[in-house]
Amino acid sequence: MVLTDQELNQLCQGTPPLVTPFDPTLINPASIDIRIGTSALVEQENGEQVPLDLSPYNAHQPYILEPQTWLLVASLEVFHIPEFTAGEVRLKSSRAREGFDLSLALWLDPGWHGSHLTMALRNATRFRRLGIYPGMKMAQVILHRLSNRPHRSYAETGRYNLDRQVQGSKG
Repeated sequence: MVLTDQELNQLCQGTPPLVTPFDPTLINPASIDIRIGTSALVEQENGEQVPLDLSPYNAHQPYILEPQTWLLVASLEVFHIPEFTAGEVRLKSSRAREGFDLSLALWLDPGWHGSHLTMALRNATRFRRLGIYPGMKMAQVILHRLSNRPHRSYAETGRYNLDRQVQGSKG
């Protein structure tokens, strides 16, 4: 069962809150919008991922993603996924219509906590340059209520808890 705006709002005001910082205007009928943070990793020609600080960029002077450019970017929000839920992350439809692509590898296991979400973004266009900046709404989190609590949650088994900036693969 997908959680509604009322349930999301309650979780965001709980302890620990679902997301920090919490902005009630980001809650939709059955999802919560997430924004781009300041931490990114940009792919270089040699395949290396180089850290990028997005804090100097804004809506009037965004960081430009050239066509087919790929990068990892952290969400502005820090998440605490309750152990009775699991979440999926979906690109906002407006961003898809602009030419952004978001990795399909975004699943939030029960107990995933204390971390910024790392999103794999790509400019899927062939010719258009796309801009990103901190605070830009990029995706939305949809939470599903579980039929039972898991035997062991991601709080016990996960490797990406407590990540305070964008993370590349940990293997």
